[in-house]
Amino acid sequence: VTVAWLSSLKKSVMSRAFTPPPSLSEDDVRRLADVRRAIWTAGFQGGLTGAFLGSTSYFALKRVGHHWAAPNHFLLFALGGGACASFLCSLAAGKNSVQRIGDVFRRGAYDWKEEDPLSPPAKSRYQEITERNQREIHDRETHFQRRKEALDKYHLGRSNHEDHGDDVNNSNYRGGSSSF
Repeated sequence: VTVAWLSSLKKSVMSRAFTPPPSLSEDDVRRLADVRRAIWTAGFQGGLTGAFLGSTSYFALKRVGHHWAAPNHFLLFALGGGACASFLCSLAAGKNSVQRIGDVFRRGAYDWKEEDPLSPPAKSRYQEITERNQREIHDRETHFQRRKEALDKYHLGRSNHEDHGDDVNNSNYRGGSSSF
């Protein structure tokens, strides 16, 4: 086992949380760690509470004589209650603490030029991709709108011919079928 192998293993196994991007300050890294810690702590607390409440509800149902309290359902009640409560508590902790880190998400959105801090920010790769996708969607929508207008105009013209008793084929319209 060499040191180079261990360092390469560390880079591939370790979380990116240990190597934050340079756009984050020490305070930002600390706030992200606090949020992560709050989510994990709430998850463990919810898991233990849910397991306790699940097992308690199993024994309460067994005491009442309910048919759901079969001997092999204890594990279902305990682990199911733990999983549900763990998820809900983690979700609530994450939703509550995301307010503390909202500005961190926006901070890395622009790549500022270090030599000229007053220059307008350059767009990140993500923003360029997002804007390109929005342009394509807009182009697609305008294309469909132009096509719809052309079809409406065509159908309006056809209905005028039919109203006047004119034969559509006399106006050199072939109706999409080819006659050879």
